[in-house]
Amino acid sequence: MVAAPKFKSRLIPQSSPTLTEIRPLPKPQMPLWQKTLLGIQWVSGVAATGALVAVLPLYGWSALCEQQWSRAYDRLETLKRQERELLVSNETLRYRVTQQVQQAPQGLVPQTPQHILFVPKEGKITAKTHFERPPVTTPPQRTVNY
Repeated sequence: MVAAPKFKSRLIPQSSPTLTEIRPLPKPQMPLWQKTLLGIQWVSGVAATGALVAVLPLYGWSALCEQQWSRAYDRLETLKRQERELLVSNETLRYRVTQQVQQAPQGLVPQTPQHILFVPKEGKITAKTHFERPPVTTPPQRTVNY
């Protein structure tokens, strides 16, 4: 047992000091509902920490995807703008060439059926030398939408 400190009283003169024993208070029994609530609090704290640890990488991944999407979208917009500029410059050049041809033809002949050249088929050509043709590949199908 723990011995209590000796106190001297100034008000009451005593011949010998009295010793007082100090004992710890007994722990009160917690009711079952309180124990249950404390357990639920602990479990929910662990679950919240686990959810936070699981969500942080997901958040980082979504932020990275957002940045990549933003860069790709900016690139797309730049390409669209460049396409529009090229179309405008192409049409401007066509218009200028057409205007120059209309103002001064300079030996250009309008296209008429009399001025079209026709190349006969290979079977009708009687050539003395035989040459090999490169294989014919069909051009890829491209659709242009405006």
